[in-house]
Amino acid sequence: MHRLVYGAVLISSFSVFSFGCSATQSSTRTVTIGTFNIEWLGDGIEPEQKPRAEEDYAAIAQLIAQSAADVLAVQEIENDSAMRRLLRYLPGWRGLLGHSGHRQNVGVLYRTTVQCTPVCDYFPLAINPERNRAGFVVECRSGNFDWLMMVVHLKSSSRYDSTEDLRRAAIEQRRKQAAVLAAWVDSLLTHGRERDILIVGDFNDYPRRSRLPTLTALERDTAVVFLTEGMTSCLDHRRNAIDHIVATTCAARRWIAERRRMLDHRAMLPDRAADRISDHCLVVGEFEIGSPDND
Repeated sequence: MHRLVYGAVLISSFSVFSFGCSATQSSTRTVTIGTFNIEWLGDGIEPEQKPRAEEDYAAIAQLIAQSAADVLAVQEIENDSAMRRLLRYLPGWRGLLGHSGHRQNVGVLYRTTVQCTPVCDYFPLAINPERNRAGFVVECRSGNFDWLMMVVHLKSSSRYDSTEDLRRAAIEQRRKQAAVLAAWVDSLLTHGRERDILIVGDFNDYPRRSRLPTLTALERDTAVVFLTEGMTSCLDHRRNAIDHIVATTCAARRWIAERRRMLDHRAMLPDRAADRISDHCLVVGEFEIGSPDND
């Protein structure tokens, strides 16, 4: 595991040349990238916010394996020990975890067939450091596709926001976080050489929300697209999903839209077993990796 404590940095040195966007789907070779909020994944040391037995960790690992993910952004991981406890049931996988000072950290699980290298914790995303999480930036490569990815868990509007002032503050914090993410991508595209950039994780909201929208800065940024827009929640299919994959337009050219999917473990398992896994569902999609590198 890598403990990352660097502050904000401008990433600008991942590739030597920039040739613009030229990727086409010339090959069926793909890499599957996804996101999964595992809901208070703890290290087994009391007190636990969500106690789990070993068979629950094995069930979570089985779901991850079943998803066919190669790179999985994860949220709500307590610490390195919690991630190692899960990795015991994922042979052929490795993990990287950010450390932004909370019990709910974000990180990445990835197969050993993929290269992933940690870059930094991105602290500007933590608008309110006491309540918000930093982003976690990694650089990955599979086949001819290399990309820069930030894993995020944006501010929720939860039961802990017990007053109208707290609810308004949560909405405003998430709105500011979306603006930070848009500025981060724009800065990289302006000053850096990497064209393929992903933002993946729990956004605690969805694009094109009609009332009190918070992701507007990202929606209006023509450099990025929500690849998972329109997916519905596995908890209630009348509601929109809040776990997303966002990509720059260059990276989006590799996206195979018909292969995006959500693994609804609640439809697969009895209620009690499903509850022990997570209150979120795992979301994945595929990018083709056969076309020449575009940057």
